[in-house]
Amino acid sequence: MGTNLFLQLGDDSPLSRIKTYFDALQNSADEYFFVSDLNSGQVLLSKNFLRDFNFPEEIVEDFATLLTPFIWHDDRELFESAMSEIDSANPGDEVFCEFRMLNRNGEYGWVNLRMTTGTDEFGQPELVAGVIARMDLKLKADHVTGLLNRNAFEAALMKELNSSPNIHGAVIFIGLDNFQIINETYGHQFGDTTLKHLAQDIMNILPPDIRLYKLDNDMFAFFVSEVYPEEIEIIFSSIQLCMREIRNIEDTIYCTASGGAAFYPNDADDVTTLMRYAEVALEFAREKGRDQIAFFDSAFYERWRYDIGMQNLMQNSIARGCEDFFLCYQPQVDAKTGKLLGAEALIRWYDRDGTVVAPMQFIPMLEKSRMIIPVGHWVIENAVTTAKRWQEYMPKFEVSVNISLYQLEEHTFYDFVKDCIERHQIDPSTLVFELTESHNIYDWDFVNKQFQAFHDLGIKISMDDFGMGYSNLAFLKNFRCNQIKIDKIFVDDVLNSNYDRQLIKHVIMLCHSVGMEVCIEGVEDEATYIYLRDVCNADIIQGFYFGYPETEDVFVKRFKQ
Repeated sequence: MGTNLFLQLGDDSPLSRIKTYFDALQNSADEYFFVSDLNSGQVLLSKNFLRDFNFPEEIVEDFATLLTPFIWHDDRELFESAMSEIDSANPGDEVFCEFRMLNRNGEYGWVNLRMTTGTDEFGQPELVAGVIARMDLKLKADHVTGLLNRNAFEAALMKELNSSPNIHGAVIFIGLDNFQIINETYGHQFGDTTLKHLAQDIMNILPPDIRLYKLDNDMFAFFVSEVYPEEIEIIFSSIQLCMREIRNIEDTIYCTASGGAAFYPNDADDVTTLMRYAEVALEFAREKGRDQIAFFDSAFYERWRYDIGMQNLMQNSIARGCEDFFLCYQPQVDAKTGKLLGAEALIRWYDRDGTVVAPMQFIPMLEKSRMIIPVGHWVIENAVTTAKRWQEYMPKFEVSVNISLYQLEEHTFYDFVKDCIERHQIDPSTLVFELTESHNIYDWDFVNKQFQAFHDLGIKISMDDFGMGYSNLAFLKNFRCNQIKIDKIFVDDVLNSNYDRQLIKHVIMLCHSVGMEVCIEGVEDEATYIYLRDVCNADIIQGFYFGYPETEDVFVKRFKQ
């Protein structure tokens, strides 16, 4: 039958009898409606078909032929199968399917087609009524990419797992690495456009029988039956190549993807566990360096569960005023005289069983989760309070506090510090801020501006772990501070290594030449101390030789003697 028609409905056509109701319905809904006269082959269309697909008229013939070019090529068989099924369906039966269809913005999005057959007064099939609904309008699809969302993914995966007792395959999560930077740099509108392009590109490279889903934020997912790890790696390699094409959108953009996979039924055989395992595997890939795929690993999962549990405990502790945190103080002495100058405040934390957790275990979690901000406030408040009490015995006693980049980025941090100094009436020159993790700093202008404000208050600024990561001689040009702390790694072998001896000696000379003092960490024996004092001319010494980190009560007994 042809499609070049300006067809008129006959008076006896069932389409004529329902036209009034059809017009009322289409004017009050966003869906696409159609009704087909089974005898004449005429199809009555809602006006949005004409608007969005440039159909010739409201009444056409061979509706399927007209609509097929707008359907994603891999989904056309689904549509054709549904149209064949309705031809043989019994009156009242419903036929439905889901497929991707081009919208008026030129993008493919998921739609749901439902059809049913109606009868005449004699009970004979007379017409077919159908509706095509955009699934994002029903919250089953992502509004940005048009891909089916998490709810749809869970439903499809459950159907897959129940399809056969011998079914096996894999669930794959794909997460975009640092996609937030694109949103922050170019705006969310550009980020949404990029997500749309990526979704289309990934769909193009996936095998036709694999459906891509959009989960939360910048995460995609799909599952594959009868697949082996090597095949997943090949698919992921294609996705990695696809990611490289983002740079064609904007020359300066570079984004990578990480992947995580969990196998069913080997790893798990239920939807919730499989999705959790795939997400944990994705986290594993990111911890290994990003831009790669990882498979679920039970050992990593147990560590991840422990970390999540620890994070929850710390959150509860913070909510209760940081009650499970406490400070230890390690003495810092004058290198020339061995007399106490001050102490570094070091945070510690009690686990649920009362054991003290190593800082290297929980501090990275505090920083990653931004809990370091409220905890950092607590540290400064308590360190300043303690130092003020100790200054009754030693007026110039200095306390050093570690400051992370996350704290500097907090807009209320400066006001808090200023208020803390004023409330406790402490001399700001007895407060030292040590910048940690300096190798993660990319904007030295920002860091210098923030620390300059504290320097203007009278607070001393120190660079921690000199010699590690970015904290090498290049930092002397970038970072304006009063003090550097040379890391323990350069001290351990100083008596046996001429290289280490010369390095420390000349770094100290260089720092002194530009007006900076030097604190040496990790001094554990007398011979090392004497060398650093007499040959290297160090200013401040910190290490086990002069004292371990101790709680306030133990520390105060020592320096009161």
